[in-house]
Amino acid sequence: MIRLPIGLAALCLSATVFAAPPFDDKFRQLDELLPTPTSVRTASGAPGHAYWQQRADYKMRATLDESKRALTGSGTITYHNNSPDTLKYLWLQLDENIYKPDSAARKTATLPSREAWQARGNDGVKFDALRNVLEGNTFEGGFNIRNLRDSGGGQLKYTINGTMMRIDLPQPLKPGARVSFSLDWNYNINEQKVLGGRSGYEKFEDGNDLFEIALWFPRMAAYYDVYGWQHKQFLGAGEFTLEFGDYDVQITVPSDHIVASTGELQNPNEVLTATQRRRLQQARTAKKPVLIVTQAEAEAAEKGRATTTKTWHFKAKNVRDFAFASSRKFIWDAQGIKSGNTDVMAMSFYPKEGNPLWERYSTHAIIHTIEQYNKYSFDYPYPVSISVNGPVGGMEYPMITFNGPRPVKDKKTGELTYSKRTKYGLIGVIIHEVGHNYFPMIVNSDERQWTWMDEGINSFVQSLAQEAWEEDWDEMRGHPRSIVPYMRSQNQVPIMTNSESLLQFGNNAYAKPAAALNILRETILGRELFDFAFKEYAERWKFKRPTPADFFRTMEDASGTDLDWFWRGWFYTTDAVDISVDGILEYTVSTKDPEIEKAWARARKQ
Repeated sequence: MIRLPIGLAALCLSATVFAAPPFDDKFRQLDELLPTPTSVRTASGAPGHAYWQQRADYKMRATLDESKRALTGSGTITYHNNSPDTLKYLWLQLDENIYKPDSAARKTATLPSREAWQARGNDGVKFDALRNVLEGNTFEGGFNIRNLRDSGGGQLKYTINGTMMRIDLPQPLKPGARVSFSLDWNYNINEQKVLGGRSGYEKFEDGNDLFEIALWFPRMAAYYDVYGWQHKQFLGAGEFTLEFGDYDVQITVPSDHIVASTGELQNPNEVLTATQRRRLQQARTAKKPVLIVTQAEAEAAEKGRATTTKTWHFKAKNVRDFAFASSRKFIWDAQGIKSGNTDVMAMSFYPKEGNPLWERYSTHAIIHTIEQYNKYSFDYPYPVSISVNGPVGGMEYPMITFNGPRPVKDKKTGELTYSKRTKYGLIGVIIHEVGHNYFPMIVNSDERQWTWMDEGINSFVQSLAQEAWEEDWDEMRGHPRSIVPYMRSQNQVPIMTNSESLLQFGNNAYAKPAAALNILRETILGRELFDFAFKEYAERWKFKRPTPADFFRTMEDASGTDLDWFWRGWFYTTDAVDISVDGILEYTVSTKDPEIEKAWARARKQ
């Protein structure tokens, strides 16, 4: 027997005690993870009395050069400093710079996974995409910035860092002040099916192009209380966080083009025919979509090439971005609906290649989305909601969405036809993208940082809207059973992970948070408590910028339920439910009547 000195024995005992694993309390509060409440963002999850946000107003002109597939722009931006801080410089987003050959996004580009392509409805990797990755990107993309000047015409100093541009102000911008500056720019438009992305052009066999134009101007980066300037580089996954403002935009295109755009058309007499204006007026009170441009009229336009131009003038109030689409191939239908006190024109623009699918379902899906999302959030506040069929599979901007599904030619008859999967794919993507006008185009979360706050929350409400369209909708994100394989896998990171660091983007940012909210509504809180709290979150933060903590706190505040354990498990960890059924015992109460008991035993045996 070895005897240890008392001091050494105590040390060994102490080491043994401290070597024990710490107790992991899954139900502890989130105080150490959530930011400290302030007068800007309160402990209840509501905006505080000192809440502020910046504003940016734009007055711009854009010219689309169809033959060169290029865009030239010029404009003036007025930036309002509503913060309590003095700013020595401003940051702008140059997202088109993702297409520069030396961009970080191009240098790190990889082939999509097989799962990613299958999710897009493709059997394999398209040749154009393979060509782009294997041969290298020779496309000369990105912004050319020129003639940056202050309101007095003086040249401003600026520095471009990847997809961000810093403007150095000659005088610091004090709280409550505003500054205006002007600039010119141009860039080459990418072929979307080759380079991908959230905008671009599509070329057709008939020689025509269809342009979906977004990220087309230098946009003010967000500056807010939590992060200061949000100037993370755009790498392709994390999207955008932007400031609200008013837009006054003139778009010059070939005179035989039809333009769909954010905002309301200001000069219909100059760009629309008398027949188109009359049909548009009829559509405002119609009970079903009215064709503003028929398929026959669009097919006739396809055969010519205008040598003149027209300028379409649009204005939009209190939006955080601006996008448009242009083509002579567009069929155009519209129907007016009521959203609260707002008259809304639901409109669809699509080439003949989209029929007969688009004329049957697109505008109907827009109207259905607005009706359903209004129930769970707030009344859609804008005068227009548009769905455009083009090369972009699904992308949202204020008042306008780009949606991809189309019919295919029947191999025997040559006629355009579509499967059940394509039909529901179209309806589903329109619900999702129009739904994004609520989250994050109005509830203006920081997509560059937290993808789940727009994609996950929107996917959840999308599932409610799809169930309202048709019960037992197949393949729907938000059903808890669909997330089980992912939550069993080793390829997880917590939902609360930056957008560019996600391993499985679709599961992490869309499906898992949607499933979490489904369980919170159906199982934990119940529909009445959940719906009240969720609507309170939407109302509190419409036209403002919420963070995850604001969402978590509002849901607890309005439901009267401590949900810290739920947010911790679902959003901050990769924990999964670990429950097994080890055995089942059945007990019955004897009747004490032998005949009854014998009969029951025989029945059970059979």
